[in-house]
Amino acid sequence: MSATERPAPQQPADQHAADRLTGLVAEVLGVPGSELSEDSGPGAHPAWTSLKHVEVVVVLEEHFDVAFSSREIKGHTSIAALRGLLTAKGAAAAAP
Repeated sequence: MSATERPAPQQPADQHAADRLTGLVAEVLGVPGSELSEDSGPGAHPAWTSLKHVEVVVVLEEHFDVAFSSREIKGHTSIAALRGLLTAKGAAAAAP
């Protein structure tokens, strides 16, 4: 490596995890992750319909190997809320 080249900065593990959850949601919604924020959810983002919310939940359950109750599905309607729920269920990779 020459003096002018610098290694790419390492992304902190927690940032990678945050991108992982947002990336999964973005993939389900068919939108770039850059369009999503921690507040994104049904009604807050036009692509996140009630049907897409169910799809998001199914993908998260499969990816993080957890199960959500009907109450949890209805009550956790943002990326931040889903992240908290996943963390509470022991899916530490979902924590930012």
